[in-house]
Parts: sequence; structure tokens; C-alpha cells
Amino acid sequence: MDVSCACSLALVQEHVAPSPPAFQNRNSHASHNSTSYGANAPTPVQETPAIADFAIAMALAACSFSSPRRPLLYRRRGAAVAASAATALRSEEGVVVVGAGVAGLATALALRRLGVGAAVLEQGGTLRAGGTSLTLFKNGWRVLDAIGVADELRTKYLRIQGMRMRSPAAGGRDLREFSFEEEAPGQEVRAVERRVLLETLASKLPAGTISFSSKLKSISEQGPDGTLLELEDGRQVLAKIVIGCDGVNSPIARWMGFSEPRYVGHMAFRGLAEYADGQPFEPKVNYIYGRGVRAGFVPVSSTKVYWFICFNRQVPAAMASLADSGMMPVAFLAGPKITDPAALKSEALDLVSGWPADLLAVMRSTPEDAVVRTPLVDRWLWPGLAPRASRGGVVLAGDAWHPMTPNLGQGACCALEDAVVLARRLAGAGAGAAGVDAAMRGYEAERWARVFPLTARAGLVGALVQWENAAVCAARDGVVIPRLVRLGPFLEHTNFECDLLEPAPATSP
Repeated sequence: MDVSCACSLALVQEHVAPSPPAFQNRNSHASHNSTSYGANAPTPVQETPAIADFAIAMALAACSFSSPRRPLLYRRRGAAVAASAATALRSEEGVVVVGAGVAGLATALALRRLGVGAAVLEQGGTLRAGGTSLTLFKNGWRVLDAIGVADELRTKYLRIQGMRMRSPAAGGRDLREFSFEEEAPGQEVRAVERRVLLETLASKLPAGTISFSSKLKSISEQGPDGTLLELEDGRQVLAKIVIGCDGVNSPIARWMGFSEPRYVGHMAFRGLAEYADGQPFEPKVNYIYGRGVRAGFVPVSSTKVYWFICFNRQVPAAMASLADSGMMPVAFLAGPKITDPAALKSEALDLVSGWPADLLAVMRSTPEDAVVRTPLVDRWLWPGLAPRASRGGVVLAGDAWHPMTPNLGQGACCALEDAVVLARRLAGAGAGAAGVDAAMRGYEAERWARVFPLTARAGLVGALVQWENAAVCAARDGVVIPRLVRLGPFLEHTNFECDLLEPAPATSP
């Protein structure tokens, strides 16, 4: 799965020179093929622990400015001042990463380790600290090793040793327990706080790399000059290479012709419980399977426990159609926005009323502002139907390209994989647009073969484990889980190896 490419200094010098901390000003010139966007903010897709879901489903199958620009004010002082004001809003960059999420920061860091600088544009005023936890499997940890942050994170989070699977009946009847050491030797699973992961990645980038409050307004091709990004605050950035890591509701993906992410019929509550005096649980993933509802929790650290609930919710066809067409944000499918955090937590508790006491205790130990509810979405990249992942000097990575449901726990892991593969391709591309285009197409071919099957498989797993049929659920609890589930073969998709990313030594003249 790894790509062996040498770093090309010619690319750094001519095509993707390292970006200065602050944007440098340039004169403006006309744009074409431009598309503008509204205020549809990216919604990160978070992971739920999903090992057992995958295994069960496979076995069942066998038996997702602009404040005013003020030109009139400047014109009163003369044309020279107006021109100066226009220049102050324009900058040029070699590589621009749009989005400071997992994919964006990992890509910027991977490029930096290969000697290529990149500016990062983030629409928020700070790093996106929202969300709860991400479950990373061994493929994700191999990437974090490659970009030099894994060991720092390992010291903060528990290594999960196994899993326990239960039914909510009879207070939580045990169906089966697994040990990773026995079933999947070498597997590494840890739940990581999203906020800490982002902060750790960002801390390895030079000061000034991330430009906050930089929301994309429009994007347009500028021929050989590159791609023009216009921001909501009036700034313009002309970039030779643009890497779209702007999340599930990516404006860049929309500009490239991708469909809106598809709502899969399930929603999720997620929360992060806090235990100031220490949480009492063994380092195991705990799964509980009901009819059309599944829940679970996993220790994150000595004081925090992540939990989730996935539940079926059908929406009116008209609403689904509006979301699919991009006329309504997919987040609206979750129903009326609940502004009272206590009400949101109460709704989650009502879904699993009467379920095992340890799950309910974890949920009750969660701060009310640490509970979120989101619809689950995906986009299947059908061969011959989906647009290309690159266009000119623009390329997509992570959720912007291949949003997937959390049923395999691979959304964040695949975003990390994208980062190292794309960085190696670009760093070895050589000078000139032709080399960059070839690198992007090589990246797309390599990653499509990986992410399309995983996206489809995650969607199918979710559909299977969310069944409400009583007979199917009885077969799951009485036969499939106790007798048929085997983890080893079902975790083969977590196999991904990559070497440490280090700049290639410069060759002597």
C-alpha cells in the first residue's frame, strides 16, 4: 500500500515552494470558471468502534470580507490608495490545503516532512475542537508513526485489548468476548480525542501555517497561473496546488462535480464521559445490539470513556431529496435543532432505557455539552460515474472525497492514509504542471482501489446490523455472534504499511 517516491527539490523550488507564515501580496487579475458557495459548513464524520459490526454483518451476509471591501472609502483618497488596498487582499502560494481537520493537518505535516511547505486555510476561528472521539486501528497508527506523532499520542490513550458483545435483554446478556491478541495479533486499537489529535498535528507545523477565519467563498481556475481561492473576508489566494480537505460538505468537491453525501437512514449520538477520580472499566470495546438500535462504549484514557448509539430514523422523501441535491444541509435531517444540551442527552438516554446499567452510567457521567447527534452519510465512488478526484491543480482527500459511515471505524484512518500517499506522490512529482497532474492521477488510482470498497462495505455493514426484524436479530444473538464471528479475516482491511516520511538527501551537482 505504500508508495516509494523520492522528494524532488525542483517541485519545492518551482511548483510548490514552501509557504511563508504570512501571505504575501500580489496584484489581482480576472478569474474564470468560478463557482461561489453559501454558508454550508463542513461536518466532520466521526468514528464509532466497529469491529464487531463488520464481522457480524459479513457472517449474516453469508448464512455512508465578508465585511465590506470598502473600495469607495479608498477611492476618496485616490486611485493609488485603491490599488494598494486591492493588492493587500491578494497573495500567492505554492500549496494550499483547505481545511484544518484530520486530513488537512496530516497532509500538511506529511508534505513538510518531505520538504514541501503548505499553507492551511481553516474557516473556523480555531481548530475544530467539536466532536468526541475517533477510533484508530493499526493502519491509522502506522500513518501517525510515519509523520512522527504516534508515540506522543500513545502515552495519552489506552490500548484496547479486546471486546465484549452483549444483548440488551435480561440486563445485558453476554453473547461473546474476544481478545485481540488471540483473534488478531498485532492489531492496535485506541480511541483518541479528536481535539487532542488535531492539536498534536498542528503543533508540528511552523507558526503561521494555519490561517484561521478563512472561509472559502469561491474557487476558479486561472490556467497556468494556478487556482484562485476567494475567501469570505475578501482575501484572494492564488495557488499552484490546492488540496481540498474541507470535510463532508466540501465546497471544493461540489465545484468538481461530486454529488452531495447520501443519508443512509441512520443517525448517531456520541458522547465523552468524564471520571475525575478514574473510570472503572477494562480496556475493551463494549457492544450492545438491539433491534434497529446498537450502542457501545470504550475507555479512552484513565479518566474518559467514549460512547455511541446508532439508531434508525427515516426522513420524508422530500427532505432526503433536498439534501441529496444540496438544497438543504444534510445536518437538517437530524430533525429540529435542540439548543438545550440537557434535552439532547435525555433523548439519547430514552433510546436505550432499560439497557445495561454500565452503559447508562457512562452516559449519565457525560457533561451535557459533550453530547452530539448527527446523521450518517456516505458517497460511493462508482467507477465510470464519479468525477475524478483531481482537476487541474486541485485534488481532494479525506471526507471531502470519500465520506463513509463509521461502521468499520475507517473514516479517519483512510484520511490519514490519503495524507501520506498524496504527500509522497506530490513530493516526487518533479517540476511542471505535467508532473503534478501525473502525481495526482497516480494518487487517485491508488487510493480509489482502497477507499471505494471500504466505503461500500461500511455502508452494507451498517444496513445489516441495523435490522429490526425479530427473527434476524434472534439468529444474530443465538448463532452468528456466539458461533460464527471471526475477527482476524474481517480486520484485514486495517493492513497498511508506510515508512517514516523523511526528506530525500539532496543530490550533488
